Amino acid sequence: MKILQLLPALEIGGVERGVVDMARSLKEEGHETVVVSSGGTLVAELQRMGVPHYGLPVHQKSIVSLLLVDQLVKIIERERIDIVHARSRVPAWIGWLASRKTGIPFITTCHGHYSVHPMSFVMGYGKRVIVISNAIGRRMIDEFRVPQDRIRLIPRGVDLSQFVFSLKRFEEKPKRFRIIHVGRFSPNKGQVEFLKALHLLRSRFPNFEALIVGAENRGRTRYTKLIHQTIKQFGLDTCVKVLGPSRDIPGLLAESDLLVLSSTLPEPFGRVIIEAGAVGIPVAATWLGGVPDIIDHGRHGYLFPPKNVPAMAEAMHAMLTDRPWAKECAIALRKKIEEKFNVEQMVKKTLEVYLEVRKKKKILVIKLGAMGDLVLVVPSLRMLKNRYPDSSISILVDKKLAPIISNCPYLDDLILVDRKKLGNPLYLLKTARRIRQENFDMSVDLHNNKYTHLLAYLGGVVQRCGFARGFWGRLLNRPDKTFGLADTPVRHQFRVLAKAGVQDFEDELELWPKKERIEKAEQTLLALDLKADTRVIGFVMGSSPKWPTKRWDPQFFKKLAEKIFDHYDARILLLGSPGEEGLADVFRDFDPDRVVNLIGKTTLEDLPAFFQKLHFVVSGDTALLHVAAAMHVPTAAIFGPTDPKRHVPPSRKIAIFTKNLSCQPCYQGRCKEKEMMGCLNHVTVDEVFDAARRFLDL
Repeated sequence: MKILQLLPALEIGGVERGVVDMARSLKEEGHETVVVSSGGTLVAELQRMGVPHYGLPVHQKSIVSLLLVDQLVKIIERERIDIVHARSRVPAWIGWLASRKTGIPFITTCHGHYSVHPMSFVMGYGKRVIVISNAIGRRMIDEFRVPQDRIRLIPRGVDLSQFVFSLKRFEEKPKRFRIIHVGRFSPNKGQVEFLKALHLLRSRFPNFEALIVGAENRGRTRYTKLIHQTIKQFGLDTCVKVLGPSRDIPGLLAESDLLVLSSTLPEPFGRVIIEAGAVGIPVAATWLGGVPDIIDHGRHGYLFPPKNVPAMAEAMHAMLTDRPWAKECAIALRKKIEEKFNVEQMVKKTLEVYLEVRKKKKILVIKLGAMGDLVLVVPSLRMLKNRYPDSSISILVDKKLAPIISNCPYLDDLILVDRKKLGNPLYLLKTARRIRQENFDMSVDLHNNKYTHLLAYLGGVVQRCGFARGFWGRLLNRPDKTFGLADTPVRHQFRVLAKAGVQDFEDELELWPKKERIEKAEQTLLALDLKADTRVIGFVMGSSPKWPTKRWDPQFFKKLAEKIFDHYDARILLLGSPGEEGLADVFRDFDPDRVVNLIGKTTLEDLPAFFQKLHFVVSGDTALLHVAAAMHVPTAAIFGPTDPKRHVPPSRKIAIFTKNLSCQPCYQGRCKEKEMMGCLNHVTVDEVFDAARRFLDL
């Protein structure tokens, strides 16, 4: 596995040091790392390890930085990267856009307490969002709306082999105690407050010297000047030394007696605390952010409120005067670091995230409707699940049709929409935002219109598969351009599935009636006095209101019923949708216990259960034809204006009736021929009855 690490720079710092440690450990585990940054003093260390480094100005907070995306894409493709891992906001934007272009999984690590700003939201775009403390995790969930199931808590760890633990500092009193403060020079780190606390401490405990280690970000000097001014203001020149950034933090800590962390804003984690604990130095730190994850007050160190200078001075006094207690804290902190904050744990958990991201795909199937088409999607769902058994598969579906597929074992979630509202830009964007929150790796668009292509694109789906039709097909990055090539319904879908990596074809339909729906169907049939040889037959007389040309004449259904009753002890169920009730008028003179009118009286969830009880079905090219096939019911399928080669559902028990007239298929909702509805009227009752006998006599 090859990981691309993206960070602003490789100067001395906790994040930077952590990347170097991670690269070293991943190499020991047999994995490869490539690092992209603007450069810095730690590049040489990477090069000594044989880790490639690419220098790009990914630290610049400018819209111009987006021009680096194509360069990063070339690096990803040249190095054959498996995962892009970003650790700061500007690199994250560049990495996220590059990952979308290449289809490579993207993850982030949140090292900071980011402001709620559009620039920051990219840190929540990762397929997995690693947080280094509980405080950061809670903020990403509450303020950035990152779903909790995408958050992974991985505290930073140190390579304990680089730190020598020693308790000698507690065995004899030094001539002068050394207090050390390590961190980037910034008001957020509180160096000025630390100096003021030293001024207060000196009046009670003058026997100390202090080191301030760090520097401002490149190009900045204002706060550094304020630090020096404060030292002069309080006359601390003789006991305080300001050092620049150091690569030998372990050595400086080993020569010190107390570490102070004086952050004024929530500290995301506090790597220097675990470095101090690794060498055996007691710690006094601000009580906020991720610090309490490491230090339990009074057990592992001393915590004080932020910006409280007297409390900070008291903390330093307590740790320097009560050395036996300080020693107990140092021992307890070292033990905790060995258990929870070592680099081995960090690498192990990060590798688990990498493997999880590669192995467990999150797939969005898009099929808004109609009902029959939704039934035909089931084989595609099964093929995807067989290809990616560890995947999580969701379907974007019209909320009115969702019940027909809600019990599907190949689905993990349903995202419900009102497809009639997708033409509203605000509703479209709201739906895209909902999809973005799920962070899908792949979309399989089986609906294929401009709205569904837009939803996958705006929803941030990395790999977008579908049929490229017209202008909006350009939003797909795994397109199939053979939409117009006629094929059976499931094979037509399979061409899109092939773009998603599916290789093995299967087309068996299935539906899964719920127990309570089966009981409802059984109760209905119980009242019909069924005997062992009674045949239960379904008539589907209707069709979509837009397609009256798909309806076989009701008089033909009536004559077919008479023939069936002449030869069989049978019950006929009339099945259909609300609005089709008038089609049953031809049966008004029949015994209602022999012809049971259920048109408009069953729900979508009822239908599979009722079809499961049937011995034979007669239907036009309608949604219920697909339900019959899914429930493996023998069927007579009567086709008029549509082509059975493209629309007949896969079934081993189906008789297809089509007359192949010169006007067929016309795909018209109104017949324009001189011989009205000839395509259906030429299908005779006798030939449909003969098909019924072939199935019923088996």
